[in-house]
Amino acid sequence: MTDSDDPKARASSPATGAAKAERRKIPARKKRRQRHSHDQYFKSLIIQYPREAIRLFDPKRGALLDESAVITPIRQELPADRLGERFHELDVPLEIRWPDGRRKAIIIMIEQQTVPSRFRLKKMAIYYLLLSELCKTDAIVPVTVFLHRGRDIPEQLDMMVDDDRFMWFRYVSVVLPDWQAIDHIDTDNVVEQVLLTTMSGKGLDRVDIVGRAIRNLIRLEKDIDNVLNFEKFIRAYAQLDAEEERRYKEIYAQEDAHMMSVREELERKSERRGERRGERRGRRIGREEGREEGRAEGREEGRQNARQTLISLLTAKFGASAAGVLDRVEAGSQEQLARWTLAVLTANTPEEVFRLQ
Repeated sequence: MTDSDDPKARASSPATGAAKAERRKIPARKKRRQRHSHDQYFKSLIIQYPREAIRLFDPKRGALLDESAVITPIRQELPADRLGERFHELDVPLEIRWPDGRRKAIIIMIEQQTVPSRFRLKKMAIYYLLLSELCKTDAIVPVTVFLHRGRDIPEQLDMMVDDDRFMWFRYVSVVLPDWQAIDHIDTDNVVEQVLLTTMSGKGLDRVDIVGRAIRNLIRLEKDIDNVLNFEKFIRAYAQLDAEEERRYKEIYAQEDAHMMSVREELERKSERRGERRGERRGRRIGREEGREEGRAEGREEGRQNARQTLISLLTAKFGASAAGVLDRVEAGSQEQLARWTLAVLTANTPEEVFRLQ
């Protein structure tokens, strides 16, 4: 029986259940947002460093990656007409081709799983088959990277009836918490360094793992946007407490100062981008205002020329008697001036010019 089914529970504190539910909801939403953010950092890491990722997660295929191999992230969402009404999003499918044709092209299908309990092997098998159909190839290596340790993670799919096997499927399983960080520290593989804090820290101080990971990130990654994003990933899985944070700032003061300068530089870049956008907007507005001002000046100049032409015609045809209508010419619009100019040709008096309009 749940709390909502128990009359005593309802009677004792009617608001308690709702309050607890609300408190449970808020962290859950935060975790979902956080997980989504980390998933994006993981995808960005693999897409930017596909060669390093393959060598780390699938050493057998990684050993084949010579300088001639071309790696391309392929389209991440399969077309709806291949999957019915729903889209299945793949994390990072990577196609490896050898331009000289000496090896058959293969696809490394890297899937990242933050919560192992949500991993569904049959769903991955479906993705595998759909990707095979879409890309017209059977040369696909499925890889799942688990960022947390889980219980009873299935390693293969074996579907049988009696003694008849109808389907068998397995994948390359990478459970990062089962790896020892001490075996991967200080390498030149930036993917390895960014993921260092997801590995087991046995035999190492957690502060040292974070410090060494960030030090190597700074050494290997030159793009400051990536440095900041991947540092967030490192720290998210390290979860240093206040005392560890104090020791980190003390022991790794140089790395901490470097990251501070990175943040300041990104802020300056953001400000410069804002200023450039403002300048472009100002120039655009200025050009529009200038064009409008030029058009207005052109219209006024045209009216002035039309007035002078009409006055000249009135004066030439009617002489001094035209003096009494010249004020009306000054107030005329462009269209009126055009009509009055034509009327001069048939009018017998200056007044008829304006009556005939």
